[in-house]
Amino acid sequence: MNRMKYSPDSYRKIMFLFFVLILIYACILTTSAESVVSISPSSQSIGANQEFDVYINIDPETPIAGAQLDILYDPDMLSVSSVNEGDFFKQDGTMSIFIGGTVDDSQGRVNGLFAVTLGKAEISTEGTFAHITFIASDTKGDCVIDISNVILSNSDGLSVPVTTHTAQVTINENTPSSPIDETTASSGGGGGGGGDTGEDANNIALKEVKKIYIIADTDIIYSFDENSNPISSINYRSLKNAGFITSTIEVLKDVSSTVSEKPEGLIYRNMNIWIGKAGYATGTNMDDMRISFVVLKNWITVNDVDPENIHLKRYHAGKWETLDTEIKGENEDFIIFEAKTPGFSPFAITAEAPSYIMEDEVLLNEESDSKITDQEEENSISIDNSVSGSTETSSAKLAQNSSLLFCTSMLIILFLRRGKLI
Repeated sequence: MNRMKYSPDSYRKIMFLFFVLILIYACILTTSAESVVSISPSSQSIGANQEFDVYINIDPETPIAGAQLDILYDPDMLSVSSVNEGDFFKQDGTMSIFIGGTVDDSQGRVNGLFAVTLGKAEISTEGTFAHITFIASDTKGDCVIDISNVILSNSDGLSVPVTTHTAQVTINENTPSSPIDETTASSGGGGGGGGDTGEDANNIALKEVKKIYIIADTDIIYSFDENSNPISSINYRSLKNAGFITSTIEVLKDVSSTVSEKPEGLIYRNMNIWIGKAGYATGTNMDDMRISFVVLKNWITVNDVDPENIHLKRYHAGKWETLDTEIKGENEDFIIFEAKTPGFSPFAITAEAPSYIMEDEVLLNEESDSKITDQEEENSISIDNSVSGSTETSSAKLAQNSSLLFCTSMLIILFLRRGKLI
């Protein structure tokens, strides 16, 4: 069999051709291997003071098990009416937990929209992550709704490459429509059992109620089992006979409407906890009151939180109090905590905010104080998106493309070392 050797000039041409093909393929792979997070509709025109809906969609390039992001908008033009879960993490009967984030209309942000599957299940089909209802102001013009601080992760908690698309809303002259309901809930507190607790009904994401017959000198345990309820149990020592006493947990979309300010730190969950009717949950009726709660491991990882810095806070007498909180254990999906409490009222599970979040809040405050122009705000948002997106995805892209180049280069070297055609 005859074998033909390549000349040195032929080697150079072959090497040049192969490396050009490698670069082209690498560029195509880089742009096509990113999951997409987008807002739909991408543009819409609505009347002043009207409600309208947008949908945050995820199209995963690779299977994912968790997602977190922030939504940015112009607070002078829009406000958020509600944040609700989509069907993305519920596909095929998947068990999951959704956290609607914290709405801050003063800054034009929904912070910490988060969802994760349980049991390390992964989703690979496009779907709606969240459904957000906005209310337009009477300020006419164009407003961009943006996505920031996006993190998509797989079942191992590793981030995957992602690209985002924004949406634009145009507010026109007022058009005939049904008036927006501006009714607000009463600000009364109290410890109602199964009845009205004073919370704004629109702010309640989940309500779980348990009833136990209370006998003196017994250890009482209320256990809760709803997936989206971070409170797993409430324990106390009963000091008196009380008959049937109801425990009510209200898991909230935002901070309780019965309090005047948000707690400091990164908020995982807001809730109201009430035991019995007003006046029951006192030191004369109960002792050694403890609340057990859980926090998703994926949320802790994504937000770079030290579990030791997670605490339960209670709102009482016009201020937030940090309760004595300790880690009690963990399972596949959660870390389990227990906090001692002197009473029951609005609560929040919080963590010390990572430095990048604190710096972001300082930047937003400085922008607000200096009253920068709309164009400057838009530029700052673009920079924020660019930084957050690149830091989360660059390592994954580099590893992917480096592997491709290395393997192809080795094949070329082996081929050329033979220097012959069969």
